[in-house]
Amino acid sequence: MNQLVNNMSISSPPRYQPYSSKPGVCIIESKEGNLFLGIRIESASFPTTISAVQSGVIQCLMHGQQPAVIFYQDPTLSGLEYWINSLSIEVEQVSEQELNDKATKLQEYNQQKLESSTLNFNQISNPNQTTGLNSVKPIPLEVFGLSKLSRDIHDLEEETSKSHPVFSKIQMEQFKQALVDVCKLAICPESNFPVGALLWTNLGIFPGVNVEFQDWSLGLCAERTALISALSHGADKFYGIFVHAIYGDLSTPCGACRQILSEHMLFSKLYCLHKDYTWSEYFIHDLLPNAFYTDFLAKF
Repeated sequence: MNQLVNNMSISSPPRYQPYSSKPGVCIIESKEGNLFLGIRIESASFPTTISAVQSGVIQCLMHGQQPAVIFYQDPTLSGLEYWINSLSIEVEQVSEQELNDKATKLQEYNQQKLESSTLNFNQISNPNQTTGLNSVKPIPLEVFGLSKLSRDIHDLEEETSKSHPVFSKIQMEQFKQALVDVCKLAICPESNFPVGALLWTNLGIFPGVNVEFQDWSLGLCAERTALISALSHGADKFYGIFVHAIYGDLSTPCGACRQILSEHMLFSKLYCLHKDYTWSEYFIHDLLPNAFYTDFLAKF
């Protein structure tokens, strides 16, 4: 994969930093030899900001792989020392140009994979394991039976403002089964409360699961891991998100996720699949009235 990455053209690597110009990009290389782009995702609620290293590490773990090396440029990269010590990750400092080039080429490589008509995703041999996603194939839709559905709904973004249902009953059944399957990949040793999410974007559907650590403050919910994956692959339009918690009587996002979702997809739909397999639909802006925003926070 590295050879393919090195042969690609250059553009700006993605990140979401409306409030600062702090270091916002790193690359995580897994022990299995795959690369994951870590990007800083800032929030108007500063404590809920996702650091670049956290973003990359969680993507790596979510795909059933182990982080091995962090490529970075600026030693002030948020959380760098903690992740090095807690996960025994090696580090390799590179120039800013080299890191940006490497990150951009990786993103372009991943986008080529998204556009490929010959995606061949690995099947999950044991649904009780948290492995089975191959990071070389960044959207494992085939695993969840969603490849055709993703193509079918690609042009539906304009339908979300109309009064009739966007999805058919058959499609909602597909989403239901996919959410149940996604939840089986959750990494939740602390809570034993698996959650899955499917984020519908202009690049297709991105799955996410909750990923937990012994330090609870470093874990992320399924909604945010789906957003991390989507943003790191260059998605910039978010039409809806599907959420399911296997043991949750009502499967709705936590407060932190509501804040983050409101900043990226305020007028989009949230589809919640509950424990009894019934659905509820909401607009994101209805879940967090008077969400916190201010132009004053921008410092550059």
